[in-house]
Amino acid sequence: MKQQLFILFAFAVLFASAQTTLPIKKITVFKNATAMVVKEGSLPVTNGAVKLPIPEQTRFGTFFIGASKDNAVKSMVFKNDTLKKKATASSVWQYIAGNLNKQVTIYYTPTQGIDKSVTGKVTAYDLYNGMLKFATDAGKNIVMHVGSVYEADFKEDPSSFYLADSIKRMLILKPEKAADNISLQQINMTGGINWIPSYYLRLKDDKTARLEMKALVENYAEDLKETETELVVGSPQMIYSGKADPMTYDYISVAGYDNNIVGRTMGIMQSNAGAFKYVDGNAEGYFEESFATEGEKTGDMYIYKLGKITLPENAKGSFPIFASTIEYKDKYEGTIGDVTNYYNTRYVPAEEKTFDIFHSLEIKNVSTVPLTTASVMVVNDKEQFIAQDELKYTPVGSSNNIRLSKAIDILMKNAEEEKTREDNAKKIGKVNYSKVVLKGTVNVDNYQSKEVTVTVTKSLTGTVLSQNSDGKVTKKNSYNYINPASEIKWEVKLGANDKKVLSYEYEVYFIP
Repeated sequence: MKQQLFILFAFAVLFASAQTTLPIKKITVFKNATAMVVKEGSLPVTNGAVKLPIPEQTRFGTFFIGASKDNAVKSMVFKNDTLKKKATASSVWQYIAGNLNKQVTIYYTPTQGIDKSVTGKVTAYDLYNGMLKFATDAGKNIVMHVGSVYEADFKEDPSSFYLADSIKRMLILKPEKAADNISLQQINMTGGINWIPSYYLRLKDDKTARLEMKALVENYAEDLKETETELVVGSPQMIYSGKADPMTYDYISVAGYDNNIVGRTMGIMQSNAGAFKYVDGNAEGYFEESFATEGEKTGDMYIYKLGKITLPENAKGSFPIFASTIEYKDKYEGTIGDVTNYYNTRYVPAEEKTFDIFHSLEIKNVSTVPLTTASVMVVNDKEQFIAQDELKYTPVGSSNNIRLSKAIDILMKNAEEEKTREDNAKKIGKVNYSKVVLKGTVNVDNYQSKEVTVTVTKSLTGTVLSQNSDGKVTKKNSYNYINPASEIKWEVKLGANDKKVLSYEYEVYFIP
């Protein structure tokens, strides 16, 4: 048993020593293709330093590393480094590089003479200068340039991979005290990861519906393996979310001097990468985190918590968020603009005009979570498509509208006429204004076999004198100071195959 434990311990140490990146503890994704990444773990110290790859898409001023309180960070250096990276072979020289010391016959063209072939093994190959050393079966050693080789015939199936040189930005971190390992936590905001919500609304009856929400997570930033993942509803201030941190690039950030004028750019600011040592009673000694618990509102944001997910880099995944029953009611709306605009036109159209009525659903969020802005597909109780619209952000307990279509069986028409006119009705300064009183009617006809409620909104330039059917008047200021911009809104109930006439009068001052 002791031997088994020793073997397991040795394997764990070997695994830890081979580890070169910190595992991701948590990722918090926002809807602007930005995410906060928290990494945490223990890394081996080799030759007094820890070498870490720099997250390529780190946003400006958001890269922080904290060490455990028993061994703080002494320094960090960001620089380019050459690494060996596994790559797929696509040419003869790459297959040779990936299959050293394997039996092979190569065909090559010497500087002078006819083509030749030789059988043996490639014992050495320099990727930088292309020179290779070949040991023949006859006991000879040949040195040649790989550029003269045009074919390689391997005795066994060759590997399709080789180790290529890769230039990568690396972080060289040195701890204050000598140690075999150091415990670290890394926090940064990264680009390249996004989440897109969408809704599926199925009408169950004439009052209730089932609303289902899913989230499409697009990951082009980090390889997520059983990672705690949060999706954020809200718009926190991210002033530098579109700028890369200076540590991620290999050129200076200062614009330079022009006589006595200093050209100051974003890059002149120092990177917020830093090393921190906690001295309080925190057992782990990392940054103090302030993340919301599942299903709770934090400040001006709400967090959906997916739990642990696995999503490879350069992949997308869809995840269910919630499904619940909501309340809704049919709603019909029609808007009539200021068609006459008498102050500018001095003219009242003689013909009656038809305006569209739109059918919408007014939904009430009776769930326990807010509804974030997203596309929504609506189907009826027979799974027949009705519409697709955008559902705006809807807090718990509030209502919002989803537009379905034009109402083809509810018609609305509007006409206006001049009722009275008065010349020289008002003088302002040296300008004499005349006044006209206009009378308007709105005809609403319901050809459906059920009762409906239609919201009718009429806009006009002038002062409303009267309106029927409890129309609500709103007066606004306008560029035409002598005549206000006014709006009349009616809530009209129509029975099956019913019709109603709405009427109003308003006055307009104008220069004859």
